[in-house]
Amino acid sequence: MHLVKVKIINYRQLQNVELDLQDSLTVLAGPNNSGKTTLISVLKGMFYDKKLRFNYSDIPTNLSTAWLDKILPVFQTIMTKHDKETGIREIVKQISSNEAFAANYVMDSFQAQIQVDYDPVSDDIQCFADYLMDLDENKHSFYFLYTYEPSISSFEKVLNEYYDKMAARFRDIENPEGVEKDTKLYFLKEELLRLYCNASVEKCYFCNSDYQNANVMEVSAFKKLFNFQNIPAIRELDDSESDSSKGISKRVIALLKDNDMWVKATKKLPDLLLSDIENSGAKKEIKNSSIKSLDDTIRDISKTSGGHIGKLQLEMDVDEQDVEDFIQRITRAKYDIDGLLLNEESQGLGFSNLIYLHMRLEEFYKSIDNNKVNVFFIEEPESHMHPQMQNIFIRFLKKYYTDKKLQGLITTHSNEIARMVGLDSLRVMRQTEKAKSELFNLSKFRNAIKSKKVKNVDAESEFLLENFFDWFFEIGYSELIFADKVVLYEGDSERLYIRKLLGLSDFSSLYDSYIAFIQVGGAYAHNYLPMLTMLKMKTLIITDLDYAKAAITLEDAKSSISTNATINHCYRLSCPDKGTEYSPTIDELYDFQKKDKTVLYGGLVYLVFQDENSTARTLEEAMLNKLLGTDVFKKLKRSEWKSIRKKHKLTFTIPNNKDGEEDSEYSIRKIVEATSNNKTDFMYSVILSGNEEKMLPDYIKEGLLWLAK
Repeated sequence: MHLVKVKIINYRQLQNVELDLQDSLTVLAGPNNSGKTTLISVLKGMFYDKKLRFNYSDIPTNLSTAWLDKILPVFQTIMTKHDKETGIREIVKQISSNEAFAANYVMDSFQAQIQVDYDPVSDDIQCFADYLMDLDENKHSFYFLYTYEPSISSFEKVLNEYYDKMAARFRDIENPEGVEKDTKLYFLKEELLRLYCNASVEKCYFCNSDYQNANVMEVSAFKKLFNFQNIPAIRELDDSESDSSKGISKRVIALLKDNDMWVKATKKLPDLLLSDIENSGAKKEIKNSSIKSLDDTIRDISKTSGGHIGKLQLEMDVDEQDVEDFIQRITRAKYDIDGLLLNEESQGLGFSNLIYLHMRLEEFYKSIDNNKVNVFFIEEPESHMHPQMQNIFIRFLKKYYTDKKLQGLITTHSNEIARMVGLDSLRVMRQTEKAKSELFNLSKFRNAIKSKKVKNVDAESEFLLENFFDWFFEIGYSELIFADKVVLYEGDSERLYIRKLLGLSDFSSLYDSYIAFIQVGGAYAHNYLPMLTMLKMKTLIITDLDYAKAAITLEDAKSSISTNATINHCYRLSCPDKGTEYSPTIDELYDFQKKDKTVLYGGLVYLVFQDENSTARTLEEAMLNKLLGTDVFKKLKRSEWKSIRKKHKLTFTIPNNKDGEEDSEYSIRKIVEATSNNKTDFMYSVILSGNEEKMLPDYIKEGLLWLAK
């Protein structure tokens, strides 16, 4: 049996999050504060803990704020007007007898929708049989609802406890003004939310595939259907002599408890120790020494008790369990290094973590109950591991879960794990709005693009888009799933320049964001857009206009077309009537730019390239244009270029004088062409000479300012 799907509704930032799980290993990745730990807490609370923690801080803020705005006047009117008995009766009457009141004044409850699938041939469903709702022989699923919902009886009971305090607060806030009133109102709102949560009851239902026709079941019966275990992100590991957790030793002993050889060997020890204690005379010695040591004390006690007290003495009362506990305490895991036994703290935390995880996996495997849903979760397995160890371990985990036919989930911040696990097993959680997270299934994304072909850069061949993303992750670009924002750029020069620009005060707010810098040419940048927009990532694409090099006037440039596939693709997105093969002229692209149509996908993506004012076709041309204030077609003498190079401490190549000319003239275009093999050197000179802001093209500045918002 397998846990197929869990949908969480209205729990903290998880307002509508659906987790689909693989039959084997599923990986949940995402940045800090995205909701991964919250999700694991909910799952652990539902399937393992006696009770899921639920208080007012677990209610989504949009729901609690809206509820308080509506309910506060209702309670205020009743509580300031009536005594306790009448007030409680009036509130309960309105809630229980008025459907419109309940519809308007009861919050949408937290609930989890759970789907469990079974194999009719190999799975024994005797524990689940009572909860089967779908009798279609072609469907093999069970559906459950887990929820916290307010109960009238609980509400009345809790209201009785809170009434006097809340009524006093309501009367009090009508008098004081200013900050004091706001503070008291804040605490009153807390009391109302606490009242609501304390009146909410944990409930479970089994239901149909639409999660309707719900039938109540015991919460304990629901939890018994699952063998859920997890390893939290914080775990006991020894890395110094001062540590005393002995986590690995405990796990090794736990693993050996069912081993026949271990049981046989340790079973003899209690009898041997008890026999040695008896034969050694230790019991007699302790008895006699205790009588002598306590003699004076007993004599004094007897004087005050009328002599009615026997002799107080110590007696060794040792049973098998005491000895067994003693053996457990003194048994330690040791590493045999060339015949020298080293304690577990002799290994680094990374290695200890690796061993600990292995041991817990084996423990879980031995605990599998085929009548239950068995799921093993690991939070952040990469703790204390360097990237290569993470790489090896995630490959081991994938194979282990598959070979043992186990189901599990791991959460991770590791780019290495996300890279190695592959799209099909990857789920990404991201905070897409304030106090709201979303979960994205990359397996569904991969299926959605399956068999979709896109043209290669030469437009004469095609490749599968799914293969593109497999390769995309393989080379390490999986880091974008942890990022807040993304910058797609063309080459090394852009990378050097953009990273340096982030040090300018205008873009300082970008330092607070995790930005994924993805190097990709204009020919392929648009292929990333399906994933980036699916993940709702704010993306800046910085690319070159790339019109015909032969264009030596602005008029010639405007009539030519761009060879940049990404620019042309984005233009066609905004002008679908032009057709899927249309190539716009540079004049049309300038117009496209002026009308702000380069902000795409509902404001998620901003495409920037050289504008008409710069007349440039590449970044280097645009930078020299900005520095000199002249278009890229205007020619300057070779001597002038030498002077510019020296004055601004730049590195670029100036062609030799033409035959018969003492001081030949060259445009910005020709200077950049001559420097084409040394673009990186040019960019280094810009940065080292401190000219990065002076040479900042308008289109890049606008793009970074947009990204910083």
